[in-house]
Amino acid sequence: MNSISKAVTVVLLANATATFAITQAPPPSSADPSAASSPHQRQATDSAAGESPATNSAEPGAASSPHQREAMGGAAKGEGEAAVQGKESPASFVKKAAQDGMTEVELGKLALTKSSNSQVKQFAQKMVQDHGTANKELAGIAKGKGLDVPAQLDAQHQDMVKTLSSKSGAAFDSAYAEHMAMDHTKAVALFRAEATSNDPELAGFAKKTLPTLQEHKQLADTLQSSTGAATARTP
Repeated sequence: MNSISKAVTVVLLANATATFAITQAPPPSSADPSAASSPHQRQATDSAAGESPATNSAEPGAASSPHQREAMGGAAKGEGEAAVQGKESPASFVKKAAQDGMTEVELGKLALTKSSNSQVKQFAQKMVQDHGTANKELAGIAKGKGLDVPAQLDAQHQDMVKTLSSKSGAAFDSAYAEHMAMDHTKAVALFRAEATSNDPELAGFAKKTLPTLQEHKQLADTLQSSTGAATARTP
């Protein structure tokens, strides 16, 4: 009986020691994926641990994905390109200025034959003379630089002449004056930008011609006001 009592006592002490060890063991860390109690919990814990911190950096290299870096890099490039907008290449300026100048001459000649308004005819004569002189000077500069100079109007400018030639009387005068006001607004902007270009010959030509174009714009605005009022009074 003494042997049996000793065996029972040993078993009870062993059970008590195991129970104490279990109650004293620290709980598993929630940050450890292996400590999750189920596969779904372990998967969620792995995903949370793999997330990278968000960044507010404006640098393309700080973007969290290749697509974000590409988008940010493209935006930076677009800003750089926008900074140089408004500047024409020498060839582009020559083409635009020549086409506009030839159109002013052609429309001026058209106005001299179709209009009976003395103000319109006086303005048209000035357009033929001033733009004719500027066109010759521009052609000389361009040829000296090996740049092509348009010899005739392109389709867009031919359509302008054709549209105005279909009008007559007060309607022609009003349309012509409105066209001149718009054209010279664009011309002043084109020549003002070219006056600051890196091409010394074309920049000098633009600076020299700009005051004349600004005068044309003022005259065209006045002509538009007078012909518009006259058109409004026409029954």
